[in-house]
Amino acid sequence: MANSPDKSVPSGYARAAAAIREALAPDPDMTVDRWADAHMIIPKKVGGPEPGHYRTDRTPYAREVMRCLSPQDPHRRVVVMGASQLLKTQVALNWIGASIHQSPGNILALFPTEKLVKRVSHRIGETIKAVPELNARVAPPRSRDARNTIEAKEYDGGTLYLATARSASNLSEISCRYVYGDELDRWEMDVGGEGDPVELAEARTSNFGHTAKIYYSSSPTIEGASLIETLYLQSDQRRYFVPCPHCQSMQELTWDHVRWDDALTRAWYGCDACGSEIEERHKPAMLAAGEWRAQAAGDGQTAGFQISQLYAPLGWSSWLALARKYVKARTALEKGDKGPMQVFYNTRLALTFDAADERTTAAELKKRAEDFAALTVPAGCLELSMAVDTQGNRLEYLIMGWGEGMERWVIDYGVLVGRPSEMAVWGELDKLLARPILNGWNQAMRIAACCIDSGGNATQEVYEYTRIRRRLYALAVKGASKTGRPVIASKPSKVDVNRRGKTIPAGAELWMIGTDTAKDWLFSRWHLPAGPGAIHFNRDLPDTFYEQLTAERKLVRYVKGFKRAEYVKTPGDANEALDLCVYNLAAAHFLGLHKRRPSEWKRLRDRLEPATGDLFGAAPAPRADGVIAMPSPESPRPAPPPPIAPVPPPAIRRQTVTRRTTRSPHAWG
Repeated sequence: MANSPDKSVPSGYARAAAAIREALAPDPDMTVDRWADAHMIIPKKVGGPEPGHYRTDRTPYAREVMRCLSPQDPHRRVVVMGASQLLKTQVALNWIGASIHQSPGNILALFPTEKLVKRVSHRIGETIKAVPELNARVAPPRSRDARNTIEAKEYDGGTLYLATARSASNLSEISCRYVYGDELDRWEMDVGGEGDPVELAEARTSNFGHTAKIYYSSSPTIEGASLIETLYLQSDQRRYFVPCPHCQSMQELTWDHVRWDDALTRAWYGCDACGSEIEERHKPAMLAAGEWRAQAAGDGQTAGFQISQLYAPLGWSSWLALARKYVKARTALEKGDKGPMQVFYNTRLALTFDAADERTTAAELKKRAEDFAALTVPAGCLELSMAVDTQGNRLEYLIMGWGEGMERWVIDYGVLVGRPSEMAVWGELDKLLARPILNGWNQAMRIAACCIDSGGNATQEVYEYTRIRRRLYALAVKGASKTGRPVIASKPSKVDVNRRGKTIPAGAELWMIGTDTAKDWLFSRWHLPAGPGAIHFNRDLPDTFYEQLTAERKLVRYVKGFKRAEYVKTPGDANEALDLCVYNLAAAHFLGLHKRRPSEWKRLRDRLEPATGDLFGAAPAPRADGVIAMPSPESPRPAPPPPIAPVPPPAIRRQTVTRRTTRSPHAWG
């Protein structure tokens, strides 16, 4: 018989040959949108607006997105910058389902938080149960079966991995044919100090060449700091054009053409060509006749789509509902609250929000640089603090001076070249901490407290350094960007444990910093030219210092109806100078400078800035700009103490200034 097996060929070889033929076989011709129409079922349990059989004709603008995700399409990357609750996640589910069924391979799905991983995993699990073609291929969920869990779902031909984009290991350990990145604008921009998470994720597909597919979706955030916008601008930038029901003119639906009555009982769209009123009832026919039009050439491998809630089908988000949300946001904006308007732009219109009017620029700060040199202590500067930021090949430091009312002066800013894993660079830091700085009255001032960042790749090195320098108030710190945290914690956490896992009482300590609270304080005072809270810049600071100082902007989101603010920076920009200002503010709060009374400042001023110098010399006179001239070269300068050996801790003499604060003195033991 023609179909009888060839008994001359061992069965094992036959099976291997069949597997090779199957692996080399071309993917089915069915595109993702056709597969979704044929097979996808939206379960009732996931809470979607329209459970049951999926119909692309309800959201016809999703069809081309899914076709670009199909194996037949030449685009390697698909980017959707879209409004909330419109098409992004369902398109991802359709694509994942079609891939498992027709062209299986490993899939890596990345999300900004663990909560979102669990929520989407549940939705995928319910979808697998509801779709027979998927249920037959995916391993059934069992309590003791590692083949189907929250983080991984195994199927014939591959595994779907679900993880957060916050861990470098999640982005580096898996080789996969497909990558899905959800809510990109909530991702960490530098994962574990290893760089751009997008590049790390896409590197997982390098072994699959032209057969790989990458899908990114997100609502945008603020202008210049939106990752999804950055990717969209690299694409062909497609917009959805629909015909006017009156004149048939093709146009993109934009917010500036939406109109409503004063009572907010009716809303309509004004045609850009003929000016006719387009009612919402016209939308189904308009959407069905619409088409995507590219607005740019792009990079040749990225298909990009931008779409707002103006295109939502009937029964979802109406134009009238959007008008009411806009009016509410506009009222808040008139009262000074930009949060609701930003949310409206990001999640409803799928547009970035321009917050430039509330951002102090680097050029503005640079113009305020004053005529005093680095390592000069101007009049009124009565305390010194220091901050250190750890990088892979250097330590960056900033010495800040403090006066009454938390007025600040940038005393010195520089870089110590060397890997934190090497002792030499820490020896240089010791020299800086031991170095006296003379003010205009020839009084030696020393660093009162130093905060060192432990959140990078040098955590253990920072612990080791600060462990034996407690009496110098050298503090290991780590930022925590949560609303309401104090600038610095009231007490440290013990981070050293013995072999039994018990805390070592005299071990290293970690101080948590409320970075958002600190940045709120800093950003609200950038504009002050002088007086309490103002910052003064010396003339020797480089341009990069000011650029780093203003690298971040405040972003407001609403999560489950609650307002949440966070600071973000433009991808690729450096912000070390800002971090150093945050750590210096934490050092000031550690010393209790924000609580110091005027009488205490006066006593310190009388000591460091006496009315007369010695019995035979006149006191130095401040210049018109408030800067005190440094002593002449002939003036005696105290010799700096010898460098501090890394081990054991040196006995460095601290500035003997009596501090009365509301904070209890620390008993370092």
